[in-house]
Amino acid sequence: MKFDGTSIGVGILAGLAAALMSAGVIAQSGVAMFLYFLTPLPIFIAALGWGTAAGLVSAVVATIAVALVAAPMAALLVALTSILPAATGAYLAGLARPAEEMGGPSDTLVWYPLSDIIFRLALMVAASFIIIGIIIGFGEDLAREVANAIVTSVSQANPDFTASSEMRDNLASFMVAALPAIQPATCLIVLIANLYLALRLTALSGRLRRPRDDWPATLRMPRAALAVLAVCLVVAFIGGGIGHAAAAVAGALSAGFLLAGFAMMHYRTRGAPWRPFALWLAYLAVVLFAFVLFLFLIAGLFDTSRNAPVSKTSPKSN
Repeated sequence: MKFDGTSIGVGILAGLAAALMSAGVIAQSGVAMFLYFLTPLPIFIAALGWGTAAGLVSAVVATIAVALVAAPMAALLVALTSILPAATGAYLAGLARPAEEMGGPSDTLVWYPLSDIIFRLALMVAASFIIIGIIIGFGEDLAREVANAIVTSVSQANPDFTASSEMRDNLASFMVAALPAIQPATCLIVLIANLYLALRLTALSGRLRRPRDDWPATLRMPRAALAVLAVCLVVAFIGGGIGHAAAAVAGALSAGFLLAGFAMMHYRTRGAPWRPFALWLAYLAVVLFAFVLFLFLIAGLFDTSRNAPVSKTSPKSN
């Protein structure tokens, strides 16, 4: 890792861009929410195109900027859910080792497997939400506040809607069980989408050292994730703080397997004349029937891999 004027300058600009996107959520508009989901993108691009030093600088600048503009707690939340995972994911994507260390040719590099990047990002995201849950004191009281906020928003949008106390209690119970898993799962999907976009944009600029991954073929979770997911699913039924923590890990890993299921569909339909119709029908089914996501999750569970891209370029400093 080498700090120079270029990496520091790019890191500062990327950090300010990330902070601006994350702060936009305060406006509570559709455009602001879209920009918020793109918060990791500048950090990914900085680290992938200009090295780990630029990624580190951008992460620090983004966190400090959010703390100054919003509040230290907001900066901590954004750092845990977007900034630090993006910097870590980009660092892992930039790792490579000589193939000769594994018995391969001397002029070839083997890059960090995409499956392992997703696995480690899932664990990191889960850990982040566990820390957030400890800080804000996640429990039934907080879940009830979230449920009441949802009911209030629906009531404002539809004045004829009236929520009974039983409905509020049921929604609060659902939030207690579902939020610890849904939030990390959503966060991981957003991160992976930003990583994919950053890799494509950086490759177009000509600054990406990592050879292009065949995502449909290599977006799989490693076998170790199966064991971790199984243990966490069992522990999640214990309830309480330990159960919520296990649910966070299970939710993040499930999102990884869900993405693997979609990737497997894209890979298995390659070359088929009916591929466009099949893909269109599958995604339409997901929009109309949420349970279809479970089918893709199951598909991802049965297909694991550790494929890694190789390159015949010489090693460069990261």
